[in-house]
Formats: sequence, structure tokens, C-alpha cells
Amino acid sequence: MYNRIIKFLINSLVFLLPLSWLPFSFEAFEFNKQYILFFLTTLTLLAWIAKMVIVDKELKFRRTPLDLPILAFLFISILSSVFSVDKISSIFGFYGRFSDGLIGLTSLVMLYFLITNNTEVRNKVQSLKAKAEEKRDQLLFSVDELLKPFVWSSFFVILVSYLSVFGLWAKISSLVGNKLPALMVQRIFNPVAGSMEGLSVFLSVFMAFLIGRILTKPSEEKKGNLFSYILLVLSFGLMILIDFNPAWMVLAASLILFVGIALIKRAFREDVNKLLLPLVFAILSLVLIFVNTSSIQTFLFKGQLPQEQVLSMNESWKVGFKGAIENVKSGFVGSGPGTFNYDFAKFKSSSFNQNSLWQIRFDRPGTHFAEILGTTGFLGLISWIILIALFLMMSYFLIQKDSGNLALFIAFLAILASQVFFYQNTVLAFSFWFILGLAVVGWQKPVQEKTITFKDFPELSLVFSALMIVCSLVFMGAYFFAVKFYLADAQYVKAIIAGSSANLEKAVALNPQQPQYKIVLARDYLSRILAENQKAAEERDQAALSVYVQRAIAYAKGGPVSTGNEIINVKGAADLSPNRVAAWETAGMVYRDILGMASGEVLGWGVKSFEKAISLEPTNPVLYTELGKLYLATEDIENAKAKFLKAKELKSTYIDAVVQLASLMSEKENNNEAAISEMENLFTVYPYNTEVLFQLGRFYFNAQRVDEAIVQFENVVALMPNHSNAHYSLGIAYQKKGQNDKAIAEFEKVLELNPGNTDVQDKIDSLK
Repeated sequence: MYNRIIKFLINSLVFLLPLSWLPFSFEAFEFNKQYILFFLTTLTLLAWIAKMVIVDKELKFRRTPLDLPILAFLFISILSSVFSVDKISSIFGFYGRFSDGLIGLTSLVMLYFLITNNTEVRNKVQSLKAKAEEKRDQLLFSVDELLKPFVWSSFFVILVSYLSVFGLWAKISSLVGNKLPALMVQRIFNPVAGSMEGLSVFLSVFMAFLIGRILTKPSEEKKGNLFSYILLVLSFGLMILIDFNPAWMVLAASLILFVGIALIKRAFREDVNKLLLPLVFAILSLVLIFVNTSSIQTFLFKGQLPQEQVLSMNESWKVGFKGAIENVKSGFVGSGPGTFNYDFAKFKSSSFNQNSLWQIRFDRPGTHFAEILGTTGFLGLISWIILIALFLMMSYFLIQKDSGNLALFIAFLAILASQVFFYQNTVLAFSFWFILGLAVVGWQKPVQEKTITFKDFPELSLVFSALMIVCSLVFMGAYFFAVKFYLADAQYVKAIIAGSSANLEKAVALNPQQPQYKIVLARDYLSRILAENQKAAEERDQAALSVYVQRAIAYAKGGPVSTGNEIINVKGAADLSPNRVAAWETAGMVYRDILGMASGEVLGWGVKSFEKAISLEPTNPVLYTELGKLYLATEDIENAKAKFLKAKELKSTYIDAVVQLASLMSEKENNNEAAISEMENLFTVYPYNTEVLFQLGRFYFNAQRVDEAIVQFENVVALMPNHSNAHYSLGIAYQKKGQNDKAIAEFEKVLELNPGNTDVQDKIDSLK
């Protein structure tokens, strides 16, 4: 029975993980794959231990040469998590990414040991004999048997992806009354990742595996080879449609490296023409790196497929290296697993602000090796390199031409190349450990079995039975919290879709340790504060406003919250993750916008919050601008100007910073010409930006250059006909010129856009 349970669980994991996704969580792919990985590996581990303790009455453990390097890397990751700058992200993975946490890594290491201890190399005759004998001590899987669900899962991944890119899911959805999830009808939908780029990298690994499989499969197995060729062609066609250069680099690098090794070892000296297959695909991959196939997308889809924005390798290495040398602790164990977002925010170069992606806070690098360096330090990177080098060295000496392990070796080279040219998601991480485990089993000779029998020491049976019960209870507790956290994320999704604060509150109640929920909830209460303040003074609900202020502060920074019956102390997002920029940015926004509405040192806390955010992201012009606005609100002109100038220094074309600086010059320093000069410089960069045009017109008006102001306001209205402020300003400008009819027309347009505005109505009546 236990053998069947173990076999079912492992097969289910191998088949489901590349395919799994669900629309019930905020992130539909990685989040759900991590759940499947954790649940199925832990359940398999419990079944394996129970089988040995209850049925076999002995512990059997197979030792491999990679055990110590793997455990060393895991230990360093655990140590790194203990000293992490963001322990929540290190344990569970950064929110929105999820694949970079300690729980996921531990599950993958468990998977490796489950594979090496429950798999062996055997041919078909041996497999049939094992099934016939049904020996209790017979290992469950052969390598080929465990690869079958992986191949079939990859086949369905390819099939689903083709249906997406050609828009067939959208047509199917319309036929069934739009019942399919909205995510599924997008052209970039695929089960592997949230982007076509992630799928393309996976396909490059799968193609390398298929090529190795074809090279080692006996020619008489025509059906198997035909299916592999079909999958190879389908994968290659899908990669051409996606056209992602790092994926071509992965395929080319792995195949060229393999061909070089094969020639050195003379593995195919009896039939060297077999190497033409990897050579052909290597050459095609190299060519396609330099050939733009986007015209194919335009022809087939009448447009381009949306692309994922990936951080450049150069910037990734800069961030990773700076993160590793931040201090002595970082040098040894890094900033902690799942904290690349912290490293990127703190160590990205100021030149990155000139990039079109400058406002994105990347939570993943362009190369996995840079992430290992930054998040687990030099110890983590060295242990990872030792693990890989040891595997490659032993594989080089142990793999033979006729070995089925050859396909795994090529696939491993491709995965290794993917870690150089791309980040690591759940499917790629799973593929790494899955293929690593199977390849190590294929070595055979260096794998030694250690047995501890309970026959001579019956007391051990009691000890291990107790340990098994403890492990079961621990996992049951983990499952309970895992279910709660999943339900919390489902509530968060409902809140985002429906804009429901009640669902946000439920998400926080179910998972109070997730800072992302509290950041969003704090901003939700802040939006309510701003909406309430827009009402006339006599219509404001002061009691509700007081509650909103209290809760916005509590969820952002932490503090007391009244629930009606009692006052509870809430741990805010900044308390939970004190090194997360978004938490302090949110706290600063809250304090800035409630000046005058809350007692205490609101200004001081606002300044401290923004300064903390700036210390965590020192090259972000937005944070300096927001801090400047806070100073400006309290008439601290000198500090406000200094922050606006710093923001402009970091990004000279940041519109908000230049507008704020120009406004300060015009309205606080009465220096209209300097303000106009700032805006005219910005106008040369953004000649069609309505905010730039409007502010330039405003400063022209303040400088009594009314005709020029009118030109700018008219340009704004031409670009945005319902720009209420531009119409109002035009009315004022026309009125100043004595063109009352035009002024009345503009004010009437403002009244049309803002019904019931008594001030505008009075102006119209006065002019008439």
C-alpha cells in the first residue's frame, strides 16, 4: 500500500507541477505550484518514513556524492533566512513571486532525496520482472518510468500554449458563455509561468532533453522516437513564435557544450553523424539570436505578443555584488532568500533612472547566479558552484553513450545555462532538482545504501515511531496554516477585483503576517480619507474620518485600532517588514496626507517614514519628491526645495519633481522666470504631456505672458477635451484679455464637467 501511495504522489507531482495554475489566488502560477510542491513532497516523505518504520522495520538511506554539498547549501540558506533583512519573504518567498523562499527550497531538496532513495536504473525486462515479483524492498521507480509523466506534462503544456497564442481559448470561452477565467483567454497564457518568456526558457530545457533522448533511444523504438521528434518540432515552433533571446542562448550554449564534451570523450565515434542533430539546433539557435521574428507575430496575430520586462544581466550582477559586500554578514550569508527586491531597491545604480523601466521595483534578476550571490552571500554562491561542479565532473566520467542518463545530462546543461541567462521560477527550479536526482541515480556505482535494522535494536522502532508522529503533527500544523494563507489570498483577490475593503480585512485577519495585505489596506483607508475630505465640511462624517485615520496609520506603521468592543494593537506592514521600501513609502504617504487631522508628531513620523524609505532606495527620485511635498505642506521651503533638487538630480526628466520645483519657485519665491525655464526644458522632452503643458501655461500666466499661457491651455484641451482645470484656466486667461464670451464658454464647460460648482456659476453670472 505504501509503495502505491508513494508512487501516486511522486507521479502526481511530476505531472501536475508544470501544468498547475488556479485563478483563485492573486498570482495564479507560482503561488499554486508552491502549494502543490510543498503538499505532495511532505506527504510523500511521511509515506516513505512510515513504510520504513511500520512495514520494513528498518531504515534504508541511499548516500550519494552530492548529499553533503546539497545539505551545505540548504544549511547556508537556513542561516541566511535567520539573519535575513526580511524574514517573511525569506521563509515564504517574496509576495508576487513566491518561488524564492526557504519553504520552496526545502521542498525541492526533499524531492531530490525522495528520488534518489526510491528510483533505480532498470530496463523494461527488469521493470516487468519487478512488477511480477512485487518485492517489498524493490525500489518504486525506474528512471524512465519517472520521466514519462514529465514528458506528458510538457506535451500538454505545449498544447495549451499553442491554443493560447492562436486565440483558441478565447473562442472556446465565447462558445461556452465566457465561462473560462479571464487569464486563460489571453494570448500569453501558458501553465508554466506568467509570461511567454518563462515558457520559452523551459522549452529550451525540454528541447535539450528531447535531443538527448533521441540520441540514446534505440532506433527500433520507432514510436518513442517519433513522439520525441514531434515534441521537438512543436517546441521549436513555439520558441520561434515567442522569440526570446535568452532562451536561444540557453539552447545554443547547452548543445554546443554537449557536442564539445561528446567529441572530447569520443562518445559517438561509432556513429558520429548522430551529433548532427544537436549541431543543427545549436546553429539555428545562434542564428535566431540575431534574427528578429516579430514579423511572424504581426502576420499571425495582427500585433505583438506582450513581453515580460526582465532586468538586464549587467544590472543584476551589479545589484548582486553590491548586496554581497554591503557588510560582513552579507558577505557570508547575503540579505536572505527571497530578498532580491531589497537588494535591487538599495543597490540599483542611479543610471538605471534613465531606463524606461526605472519605476519598476524588480523582485527577480536577469540571472539566477546573481540572485544567489546577493541573497545568500559568497558562501551560498560557492556552495552552489561546488554542487554543480561536482555533478558535472562525476557525470563527465560516469556517463556512457548508450546511457539513458545522457538525455538528463544535456537537460541539466540547459538548466544550468538558464540560470546564467534567466531567473529561476518554480518549474525551472523543480526541473533542476528533478533532473539532478534522476541523473545521480543513473551514476549507480557511487550511490551507496545504508541500512539500520530494528531487529537488533527494537528500541529504535519506538524512537522512530515517535519521531514519525512528531513529524506528522508538525506537517499537519503547517497544512492548517497553509490553508488559512490560501484562503487569505483568495479574499485578497476578491478585494482587488471588487474594490472591497471587507475582503481586505478578511485577508488580513486570516494572514496577519503578510505585509502586502496591510500595505494595500492602509492605502485603501488613505483613499477613503481623501474622498471624505473632498466633501463639503458640513457633509463630512468626522467619526468615520477618525476611524480611517487611525486604521491607515495602524496598518501602515502599526498602532492601536478600535474594533468597537475593544482596542487591539495592530502590527503594521513596516513593523512586519522593516526593510521593505513599499511599507515605509505607504506610511509616509499616510502621514503626509493626514497632516492636521491627527494628533501627535505626524510631521515627524512622516519625515522619518520617507527618510527610512530613502535609506532603503536611495536612488529613487519619487521618494525625494514625496518627502519634498511633505516639507512643502508645512511651509518648510528650504528642505522642500533641497528634496526636489535631489529628485531632479537623480532624474532630470521626472515630471512631478520638476513641476513641484517650478511651482515652489513661482509661488513661494516669486521667481516666475526660473519656473518657466524649468518647465520649458521639460517641454522639450515631453511636448505632448498634458501636465507639462498645463503647468507651463500656468507659469506663463503668473508671469503676465497671457497669450503664451492661452496657447498652452488650448493645447491641453486639444489633447484632453475634458481637462477641467485647463478649461477653467482658459476662462481666467480669456477674462483677463477681456474676451468675456470665450471666458463664459470655457466656464460653462467647467460647470458641465463639475455640476453644481457654485464658484464657477458665480463667475458665469458675473461675466454675463
